Amino acid sequence: MYDIKGKKLLIVGANGHSSPAVWEANDLGCITHVINYDKRAIAKRFAKVAAEVDCYVPDEVLKYAVDNKIDGVFTGWNEVNIFTAEYVAKKLGMPFYGTKEQADMLVTKKAFKDTCRRFDVPVVPEYFCGGAEEFNEDVIKSFEYPVIFKPTDSGGTRGMTILYDGSPEAVRDAYNKAMDASIEKKIIVEKYLKDTKLTVMDFAVQNGEPYFVCMADRITVREAEDRVPLGFCFMYPSEYIDMAEEQVIESLKTLCRGIGLENCIISFEGMISEGKMYVIECQFRYGGTHMDRFVKADSGANLMQMSIEFALTGHFDSYDLSKTANPRFKRTYSCQNLQMKHGRITEVRGLEEVRALHGVDWIVQQKDIGDVAPDDGSTARNFAKIGLSGDSRAEVYRLVDKIQHTLEILDENGNNMVIQNVPEELLKD
Repeated sequence: MYDIKGKKLLIVGANGHSSPAVWEANDLGCITHVINYDKRAIAKRFAKVAAEVDCYVPDEVLKYAVDNKIDGVFTGWNEVNIFTAEYVAKKLGMPFYGTKEQADMLVTKKAFKDTCRRFDVPVVPEYFCGGAEEFNEDVIKSFEYPVIFKPTDSGGTRGMTILYDGSPEAVRDAYNKAMDASIEKKIIVEKYLKDTKLTVMDFAVQNGEPYFVCMADRITVREAEDRVPLGFCFMYPSEYIDMAEEQVIESLKTLCRGIGLENCIISFEGMISEGKMYVIECQFRYGGTHMDRFVKADSGANLMQMSIEFALTGHFDSYDLSKTANPRFKRTYSCQNLQMKHGRITEVRGLEEVRALHGVDWIVQQKDIGDVAPDDGSTARNFAKIGLSGDSRAEVYRLVDKIQHTLEILDENGNNMVIQNVPEELLKD
């Protein structure tokens, strides 16, 4: 463990996901500076210093870092902030976990698929990827339905639509939704695989060697046929670890080595269909499952501590991952997505009762009073991420269900916005 007390750590991005990084850095004695454009951003509540700086303008962040004599830069949970933080760290000669060139190969969906193909990582077939000037009638006629429209550069499920037929109106709506969610104004259209299982595979790369640290199953329910199934929780350990190790883990490790990753966290989303696993997306950052908290609970290795130490010292070795990394957790863990119906939050009831429930280990709040849950079927409807633990999946599912029936989030009309959607069959032993 490195002594970083009194060091000034700049955390680029201040949404609720950033809160655990602020908590950890505070516990390590750092002076946390947390920035984004939003004065109400949740992570700023826990910062030693909070400021309104536009993270999408790298030179503004650089100026803030220079003016405040920052010692290190950290980011996660947002693709664009990777490039800003890397730019600032490079300009100031500070450690950063990746290069712009590496991020360029991993962050956008098209670039990531190209990178996967280089290293024989299986990916879902695609029909189109590009901008408005290339999307024409001939392209649309090439689709074999069902297909899924996605923005090339947006995380989560934002901007995604599933189409089962090619009616002009449906295609136009799916195209516009994906394009509106894309920063670079490009979309990708892929074959949509039915009856799938979704997984997340997390790696920590230490001194150039990737270690498979955990794997979750994304447990989903579908609201409508044209919407991407939303994950109401992630379950650890995955039931598909053996399949992953047989089909994709070694090629993913080869990818990590091949693009020169040295000391970082990286996650890959998998999709299983008819006994075959495809890799569909990458997070070159900490992801929304907050998997590092489960790794710490099960093995003792504190990945967040290591990442903060790396940002300030260039060292990522307080724990020897060759000895601790094991995705086959001893207990059952879950990251619950506490989801809401559309509306504006006016009151929250029962949050402290939820915190006190046996098996609730932590809560990372995403939204608060005054915030709006959109009606877009995306992860932007999450009120909080809640970390759970138990001795079986059924026990944890029952806890997810209890939380959904304990917490009340009221809209402007006094209606409870909390979605109660745990399938009954999952609650039985």
